[in-house]
Amino acid sequence: MSIIRIIAVTITVLLASSCNGQSTDSETVETTISQNSERYAQYLGNAGVMIRDGETKLLFDPLFEQNFHIYQKVPSSLQGAMMAGLPPYDDVDVLLVSHAHGDHFSADLVLSYMRKNPTVKLVAPKQAVDKLIRVGISETDLATRVTAIDQQTADKAITVQIGSILIEAITIPHSGGQRFADVRNTVYRVHLQNSYQVIHLGDATTQNPPFAEQQTFWDQQSNDLLLTPYWLFKNSQRQANIDTHIRPHRSIGIHVPTALSDLKKRYGNALDEVDLFTKPGETRDLDVLESTTQEK
Repeated sequence: MSIIRIIAVTITVLLASSCNGQSTDSETVETTISQNSERYAQYLGNAGVMIRDGETKLLFDPLFEQNFHIYQKVPSSLQGAMMAGLPPYDDVDVLLVSHAHGDHFSADLVLSYMRKNPTVKLVAPKQAVDKLIRVGISETDLATRVTAIDQQTADKAITVQIGSILIEAITIPHSGGQRFADVRNTVYRVHLQNSYQVIHLGDATTQNPPFAEQQTFWDQQSNDLLLTPYWLFKNSQRQANIDTHIRPHRSIGIHVPTALSDLKKRYGNALDEVDLFTKPGETRDLDVLESTTQEK
């Protein structure tokens, strides 16, 4: 197997008060990407991830205000860079929202983002879009820039075409059982360049039946990258949702609590070999996986 050079890149984000309405903020984040990487995933906070594939850029669950004193919020400097459309957050194609909970979605922040970035499109469950309507999204933007996903669990996938980007959406129940039975948790599979597929599970349930009911959907594609809440790695029953049904080439855990020591106490060794996003700004080079897999 040939050796792929990996370089550590240190990025310093400096935002003036004019960018985000706050005082100047500076922050250094370290990312590791391949020298020639054109396809990577960057962690933003909680379940928020940016995917870049050449000129294509996606944001999953990037703008929220709640962390319930448990989860990682998007740092103000990083959020300000997104809002201002500063590189690498310039020219984002699509913002995708999994569900309307406060640790995944803020109607006020998403509306502000859309006003400041007038070319970005939004795909979100109807429950989130209804909240955008209440905070004043324009009828023009609603008609031309927003796709509302309105479906039930076990419904067939809804497909959305935005330029060259194909998005498939299904609904998998939110974790927590009856307590969140009314929440529409949308799972996205996004088709990128060269037949590369990324799945974001939102806050998917730990139960197996909803995943089994969508087996035809999982089997239709290669499911290259899975962004999954960390709790699906806890034990073999939960892991079956990944290994038996989705069968991705690569998985990265998201929605990870900030108190990693407490997580270790709860999960023991279950997460020792799991790739988790835990630090905002950290990056995974998605080209490395393809190269190393093909050359073995």
